[in-house]
Amino acid sequence: MTVITFNARDPEHARLGVPFEHLATVRREAPVCPSPHGAWYLSRFALVEEALRDVGTYRSDLGVLSGLGGVEDVPPEEQFLSEITGERHRQIRRLFNATFGPHRSPEFEPTVRSICRQLVDAMLRSEVVDLHGEYALQIPGLVMTDIMGLPEEAPERFMEWSMDGTIMKRPCSPGVGAGQHPLQNLFAAELRARRGLDEMPADVFRTLAEASIEGEALTEQEVVTQLHFMVQAGVHTTRGALTHLVHRLLFDPALFERLARDRSLLPNYVEESLRVDSPVQMTSRRCTRDTAIGGVPLHAGDWVEMGIASANRDEAVYEDPDSFRLDRAQPRNHLAFGAGPHVCPGATLARMEGTFAVEELLNRVARMEPVPGADYPPLPGSLGHHPIPARLIPLDPS
Repeated sequence: MTVITFNARDPEHARLGVPFEHLATVRREAPVCPSPHGAWYLSRFALVEEALRDVGTYRSDLGVLSGLGGVEDVPPEEQFLSEITGERHRQIRRLFNATFGPHRSPEFEPTVRSICRQLVDAMLRSEVVDLHGEYALQIPGLVMTDIMGLPEEAPERFMEWSMDGTIMKRPCSPGVGAGQHPLQNLFAAELRARRGLDEMPADVFRTLAEASIEGEALTEQEVVTQLHFMVQAGVHTTRGALTHLVHRLLFDPALFERLARDRSLLPNYVEESLRVDSPVQMTSRRCTRDTAIGGVPLHAGDWVEMGIASANRDEAVYEDPDSFRLDRAQPRNHLAFGAGPHVCPGATLARMEGTFAVEELLNRVARMEPVPGADYPPLPGSLGHHPIPARLIPLDPS
């Protein structure tokens, strides 16, 4: 008897694309299937949503991405927000919401739009541009730098650390060590400088430094860890979403023209891109107790992979799920930002960046053309690690 499996970590996906036809078979015949590395892959929307919402049973664990065995190898003060549980998570999450929540959107809009506009203007001065490196990768770093009040060289460093994997590591990661993590060292230096002032600026450093969590202040390491996670979540994954948005427009000129004619479709375009081209294709959780899901028994310590890419194309939820459509009745009905109490706190900001990134291209560019002979990654691809060469034809030659 053939056992159906799926390897969400297969490096060939970045070269050949995600095998969505196989995922359709997985959803139909083995919705909870084993992976080659010992995890259980959840493929249906209902199963992934159920597990994402049950944070008590399925704990977020980014330890493997940090080069560790799991979150059990991470000191409490180095655990990211998504890995912290219970009331402590809820209290720290409120600090994230105070910084990035929907109520802050009006403050961010001028900055985000200005950044996108300046980057488009700069690209229009070149014959061939890289829509990834010169645009999608730049936007979230510049936005986060402005929101966090960081020095002007920070975006370039964020880009470097996002590309080389540093952004996923921590001081406890193999080969790093206490005081040797460059991103955390940047935040530690900024925190010390602010504390040396007569009064700390009213920014996210102050929000975290002055907070009382379960009756106690956060340690310096805890503050730095959460600042690190803000950049990891707000830069690393957002650049993937933005890359997918511009990548699809580059190869679909009819879609580009349709959006140019009707800007009211932009929000739906962003949501459909998040669904079809999910920037996070899979995220891992750890079982905290013996349980079962989809009729499959699981044990405490088991790894469970939330198949967001598969769930967002579930035939039981979406009509014509593999088609890119702007007329979905509920365009936000997807799991790109997760679900439940751990849903992405920066979703509103990410949506804004995606909308303005596309809109500023439409405002200044008549059309975009692929470069003949260039090697393009599949769509959806990895987190936007590859160049997206393009020629931009200005709307107004002057």
